[in-house]
Amino acid sequence: MPDAPRFSVTIPAYNAEATLAETVASVTSQTFADWEIVIVDDGSTDGTRGLAERLAADDPRIRVISQENRGSGGAYNTAVRNARADLLVMLSADDLLLPGHLATIDAFITENPGASIYTVGGWYQYEDGSRELQRLHQAWRDTHGASMADLLLACFFGIGAVYRREVFDAVGGFREDIYAEDYIFWLLALAHGYQHRYLDRPLAVHRRSAEQKSADALRMRQADVRAVAEVVASGLLGESDLAAARRVARGLKRNIAIRRVAGALLGQRAATRLLGRAGAMIRGSAR
Repeated sequence: MPDAPRFSVTIPAYNAEATLAETVASVTSQTFADWEIVIVDDGSTDGTRGLAERLAADDPRIRVISQENRGSGGAYNTAVRNARADLLVMLSADDLLLPGHLATIDAFITENPGASIYTVGGWYQYEDGSRELQRLHQAWRDTHGASMADLLLACFFGIGAVYRREVFDAVGGFREDIYAEDYIFWLLALAHGYQHRYLDRPLAVHRRSAEQKSADALRMRQADVRAVAEVVASGLLGESDLAAARRVARGLKRNIAIRRVAGALLGQRAATRLLGRAGAMIRGSAR
């Protein structure tokens, strides 16, 4: 595409008036300047659209598209289809890129031209402002990149993930009928043979709050079961990955059953906190 930027940062925004300006500022403050931002206002009922348009008025590299609510999968699809770059960056409207993210990953992509999906390390930021370094990649056999078996075991930290447009085209875009559209997107991308490379540097921040989708752990696990089932049904997996996917699906179903019982006894939020702490203790004792 003529005069296309190096990166298109795609930001789906639904009722994100409280966080969108800081998220956009985390891009405009990058040390690497060859980018555009495509914000999709996904039928917000607050001041998100007006804020996005004011931000765009201050920087010609920012564009805003408004649509009726289709969920984050539908908003990402609209953003990608209106983006001009071949390299697409995923960024939720409440997450942040640290200042060297794009410059660092640009060099990393140049060093790893055979891959099509690139992710970095990062931080979880909690509502009290504290941060915790994520360690998901330690579960992989090769910490420099996730295979299908690795991704089934532990999804990578996807904040600021970069992928080539051909991945989007091959997978058919993001699913709009599933709760967690990113996990099935990555699973299908690897199932199609695209390679992932991981840079173990904390270059992004994922804010965690009780209001965001990922806070509903039971619904997230149910979405994971569906994602794994659809990848199994795709016919794209080899024998060993197929067996791994079936094992993971059984484990997820057990996890869902435990969460349902705990939720009935304690309430869903209390059960999520308890099971999260238990999981952290198990992971800590295993290291």
